[in-house]
Amino acid sequence: MSNKLPKILAFLCRWCGYSCADLAGVSRVEYPASIRVIEVMCSCMVHPDWIINGLMAGLDGVMIMGCHPGECHYGTGNTLAERRAEIIYSTLEELGLERKRFAINWVSAAEAHRFANIVQKMTDDLKTLGPNTYRTEFFTQSRLEEKMAPRIPFIHVSDRVSYYWDGTVYTDEASAQKALSRYLDMEMEAKLVPTEEGLLIYTRRTIPVEKT
Repeated sequence: MSNKLPKILAFLCRWCGYSCADLAGVSRVEYPASIRVIEVMCSCMVHPDWIINGLMAGLDGVMIMGCHPGECHYGTGNTLAERRAEIIYSTLEELGLERKRFAINWVSAAEAHRFANIVQKMTDDLKTLGPNTYRTEFFTQSRLEEKMAPRIPFIHVSDRVSYYWDGTVYTDEASAQKALSRYLDMEMEAKLVPTEEGLLIYTRRTIPVEKT
């Protein structure tokens, strides 16, 4: 076990994760100084590539903290984030990185002690694992390209707009159309993309235009 504090990048949703961290600071709740925070509007905005690229660049761990299920300020943003998390775990395994180097957790704005416990646990887990050596083991460009080749891309570009995979492979058109309708009902842009693996849905949340 290493005594050195690991380097952890934490993506915190504005409404719960970041507010919870702020409350922990104001309340002087102690937790390891191992995290560096990036505030995002919703946990679903964290692109899987950010996680993978961060770990490949040498970070010891990356975490996401969002609102509890059923309490997302954008409806089902945290549900989408959870679906993507399973893809991230699978990708880490393919790359030879330990699953414990990534974590996704749910907190409320009032759970300062829970926030501190989550940070402490990941810090302890990463200390046990030791420093991330991926960057030094796979440093050649050809090796990186081989390791990074995705089976299913996380991102789909259409008319120069980026859409994000919802994490599900639909095996029949009926289930895909049903899911597509659900996303459209949530006022999200959604595209159905046929692939060799099955039917994929890529989504993005529309930005409301203020009426003048």
